[in-house]
Amino acid sequence: MMISGVIFTTPYFSFPSISISNKLIPATSAGINYVIRCSTSTPGLPVTTERLRNDAPLTGGAFDFEKATTSLTKKVLDSPKKVTIVRHGLSSWNEESRVQGSSNLSVLSEKGVMQAERCKMALSDMHFDQCFSSPISRAKTTAEIIWKGKEEPLVFLDSLKEAHLFFLEGMKNVFGGRGC
Repeated sequence: MMISGVIFTTPYFSFPSISISNKLIPATSAGINYVIRCSTSTPGLPVTTERLRNDAPLTGGAFDFEKATTSLTKKVLDSPKKVTIVRHGLSSWNEESRVQGSSNLSVLSEKGVMQAERCKMALSDMHFDQCFSSPISRAKTTAEIIWKGKEEPLVFLDSLKEAHLFFLEGMKNVFGGRGC
């Protein structure tokens, strides 16, 4: 059985993508060794070497490696999974340097569609069990482009939505710079 993973498309991250690579970081929890594979899309960024703490009381078991945790689909995970996180492509409000939040008025721009298509090509040789996405239009469209042609349906989760920013949504971001 091939160990595979999931794709998340979400508006939460301010960088283009994070994906699993072959960089190995040893970590321990309660005397048991674990290997964490990680990288970022920023080549010069150092790889972290921090050891994981067992934060089960704070996270509800999310980092308790001594027993299986429950997945987003509420099924018990019986094996480790690789997770690939993809940020949505460039949106109309990214181009206009506007605050987005959970508004659906910001849609994927033409360049954002091209970015999503390039991402689909980059991920084409990898097998994924599932794709979870925010239902916000810019993330949803990115996920639909990346996931097109797959057997499993896309899963849209409200829990992946960006925070509602009330009156700030749609305002020009004159203080934060481009891409916020």
